[in-house]
Amino acid sequence: MKITFRSEDISELNYVRDYEEGFAVSEKSQIRELLNEWDYKGFKNRTHRIYCPGMIFSMMEGESENDLVQILESDFPYLQMHFELSTVGCLYHPKAKFEIDTVVYGGSHCLLFYPSLKGKLNYLKKPWSQSVEIELSLDFLRKLFAGDLEVLGEFGEKIEKNLPAIMGNKSFPITPAMKHILVEVRDCPYSPPLKKLFVEAKVQELLALQINQIMTTEKSGTGLKNADIEKLNYVRDLLLNNMHNPYSIEELSKIAGINRTKLQEGFKKLFGTTIFGYITDMRLEEARQRILDISQEASIAEIATLSGYKNPQHFTAAFKRKFHLLPKDLKG
Repeated sequence: MKITFRSEDISELNYVRDYEEGFAVSEKSQIRELLNEWDYKGFKNRTHRIYCPGMIFSMMEGESENDLVQILESDFPYLQMHFELSTVGCLYHPKAKFEIDTVVYGGSHCLLFYPSLKGKLNYLKKPWSQSVEIELSLDFLRKLFAGDLEVLGEFGEKIEKNLPAIMGNKSFPITPAMKHILVEVRDCPYSPPLKKLFVEAKVQELLALQINQIMTTEKSGTGLKNADIEKLNYVRDLLLNNMHNPYSIEELSKIAGINRTKLQEGFKKLFGTTIFGYITDMRLEEARQRILDISQEASIAEIATLSGYKNPQHFTAAFKRKFHLLPKDLKG
């Protein structure tokens, strides 16, 4: 099993990724980790891969001064959970005209399947940013659903018919809960074989969140126009880039060109939380990272202040509600 990557412009970026049959792991601990880095002509990439039976969890970060197009070709069915955390995005265009394109912009995720990869993958020019790819074997997915993929609706039916499919036919916004799980895997403190159990559990939890979000959206629909969705995504980006000096609702409404009511109601429909709730979640996640960062000597009170809390007790209460533990327990 392999995927061939070929660049028409930079032959030095050509390579082949080999896979064990069924994504098997030969190590006794049933987990393997690999780190890979490359830096060539304005393209920098660092990848940390975690191999467990039936899955490969790849955390990638890097930057590129120009767009990069790679031609992909695999000799096996390809199933992936894809998360563009902070990149501009990536696009996969299959060679076969009947196959659906995969388009995942920054802050979005998708669940995709192709009988085999054969097409062009476009990485857009980007500053230093992060993404995650979780490759799954079909046997791994079938085992989770007791062999009945039809519970996944059209997506599962197409897999069984060996047809290309993207669940929900588009990408969806990454929720704070999803981002939290991705960070948990990145910062996993365990060693094998406990790490294997942890990663497998988190991948299943993440997959459940993906599927639930997509199926719930399909059933209810957001009722939002594409133009409004674009404006709401722009508002989310503004919030992320100005967490510690946030705009007022009135300012966001004016900048995005959407009235206050539609802004507040539409944001909750699209992202599953209020604007205030989104800012709070992002600040608490940032605080969590500060606490985990052993290079920082800031106290809990100082981190609370940096996170916008004047009262450390209010910060502690909010932190416990979100992460189910006290900040001091995480630091200790």
